[in-house]
Amino acid sequence: MVLLGSEGFVVLTCLSFTLVGVDSISGNLPPPEDLSLSWHPSSLIVSVNWREPAGLDAKCKVNYTLAIYELKCPPRQNASYKLRTEKLSHEYKISKECDICVGITTNPMVCEEKKASEEIYKALSPPLALVTNFSCAYYANGKMNCTWSIVKYTPDLQLFYRFSEENTQKHCKSYLTTGILKTGCHLDDEDLTTHVKVYFVISGSVENHLTSNNFMIDKHVSAVKLPKPKVYITQEGERLHFQASTPNFLPPQCLKYKYIYNKCNEKNEVFIENSSTHVEYDSACKYTVRGQVVYTNYCAPQNIESEMSEPEFYGEDCDPNLAFKVAMIITPLIVCCCLIAAIVLFRRNKDIILPKIPEPSLFFKDMLNSTSDGLSKSLGGGKLYVPVKEVVASGVSLEPKSSLLHPNHDTCI
Repeated sequence: MVLLGSEGFVVLTCLSFTLVGVDSISGNLPPPEDLSLSWHPSSLIVSVNWREPAGLDAKCKVNYTLAIYELKCPPRQNASYKLRTEKLSHEYKISKECDICVGITTNPMVCEEKKASEEIYKALSPPLALVTNFSCAYYANGKMNCTWSIVKYTPDLQLFYRFSEENTQKHCKSYLTTGILKTGCHLDDEDLTTHVKVYFVISGSVENHLTSNNFMIDKHVSAVKLPKPKVYITQEGERLHFQASTPNFLPPQCLKYKYIYNKCNEKNEVFIENSSTHVEYDSACKYTVRGQVVYTNYCAPQNIESEMSEPEFYGEDCDPNLAFKVAMIITPLIVCCCLIAAIVLFRRNKDIILPKIPEPSLFFKDMLNSTSDGLSKSLGGGKLYVPVKEVVASGVSLEPKSSLLHPNHDTCI
């Protein structure tokens, strides 16, 4: 529609007043114009740009409040980042590509009776994802494995990394594959030992357009993978000394150690800051010890624990009543053996120990059968009993048979 003459001028003035001057009448400053957001091509950086409000009085000096929300617009949580600046641009570093919502307001510095403008919002979606579930595991000095899941097969997929924004990008030299797909990268770089944050760029062509995804890994916060320790047990006097192997690629102040040991089926747990500890030793018990390394929340958002070590054993279980039981078994055996030996010795020396005694019946029989040479019938005679001597024939011999006699006659001599 074309407006001519004074009427057109009046309508145009009214429109300008409506679009630009409403905030001035209400006492609020106008918001910034042409707010724009963009991803940095090779970094996890969001670039924010705007222009100063139109129709701003030249005598009015303002600054801007920038609020960044790592979520979709309109924001329903507090801002992740806030900044007040007089500049017309800003770059914001994030840890991963995600939905970004930016809010901005105009604030009066030297403006008479003016208030801050209303907050306006602008959304920025993450770039097209080539991969998801990107994660890394830092497990030894200068060694880290990074893995991801493929969203869409990209033949020219490549991974680059660097340790700071200023450093030159390095190319992955050893890819981990699943079939023909690149699903990871093994990093073996001495610079990993001196740098904490690592920046990654995964790039590839999708529908003839070069696309890249950016990631940042803080290897001491989200990428630590603790190795399973080895536990050593030694006896020192009346105590046992537990020593666990320590990972040498992490700050010692970030590590704690946990020991779980069984003593005579009694479970105990020790949580210490050093890699070694001492416990009282009971020689009657068998000790089963396992250790674990813990990366504490002093250096990470939450405790990261290693796997439990293989069990180590020391000593043997003993019965506390073993001596009594042994005595109860051995004592009767000793008594039985002694009794048997005594019986055998007694039988062998019976005649010495118990000599033969004449029977009283024979003694009295001899007394009754005695002659005048024996005991006097008068008990008052004063003679002693003399046993009767037995008569033994002597001088008797046998003559040989005579050859003169007829063989059919036997003659007794």
